[in-house]
Amino acid sequence: MDVRRRTPHNALRSIVRSFEERRGTLGPEGLTWPLTARPHQIIDIYLGDPFRLRIDGGPLQTAAETVVVGPQGSRRIQLYMSGEVHIFNILLQPAALNRLVGLDMTSLVNEGIPARDVLGKSAVLLSGAVRSASDFDARVAAAERWFGMMQDDSPAQDGIDYTSRLLLASRGRVRIDQLVKQSGLSARQFQRRFTVQVGLSPKLYARTVRFDAALTAHRNEPSKPWTGIIHSAGYFDQAHFIRECHGLVGVAPSQLVGDWDNIFSPDG
Repeated sequence: MDVRRRTPHNALRSIVRSFEERRGTLGPEGLTWPLTARPHQIIDIYLGDPFRLRIDGGPLQTAAETVVVGPQGSRRIQLYMSGEVHIFNILLQPAALNRLVGLDMTSLVNEGIPARDVLGKSAVLLSGAVRSASDFDARVAAAERWFGMMQDDSPAQDGIDYTSRLLLASRGRVRIDQLVKQSGLSARQFQRRFTVQVGLSPKLYARTVRFDAALTAHRNEPSKPWTGIIHSAGYFDQAHFIRECHGLVGVAPSQLVGDWDNIFSPDG
């Protein structure tokens, strides 16, 4: 599986975290894996065979060609992939979608929704531009032009934009009361606006960021003992991490990690 990543142009970094692309061929048996609790907001554009998914144990569904995936505060979705894999991912900043289109992000929590239902007609422009591009570099350039156009019509950054990015960059290890002070809002205003603009409450978002950071660390250094990873992520001990894993995802850590992990997990 070929995986490519690109940091966006400086002018777009308050909106886009990275552009990523995955390309390869899976055998007829394919892969299946859980969509774990994670903080990411992602636009997925399927250029090959689409993903299939099962929500809460329901019937198997085929994903739309372009999907907006919100932050996941629990495990609801099981993903399936086979055949020709070619997917262009746009990893967004925590409050980017709210800023671009005014969306109440609580409507996207634990969901993956056709992009047109979230972005309107502009989703067709983005998808079309990316699909018509000849290679990864051209797809990045096409997406950057689209985001530049969208950013021109969006409001200025506010305290939630800044503090949510700080919370993400710190791997969930900044005190919420410190973020409240930096935002210039009251504690109640901060709680309400953060939840609307990011999707999860500040506390739950911090938990998912820290949890995702631990899984990312294991993905990057699979030979490193879990004990060191857990300590570095800020958990008290292994029992604390296991409780958090069951609380956020409903399974033990060993059930979250597999061959799919390095291939399909975003670069958190």
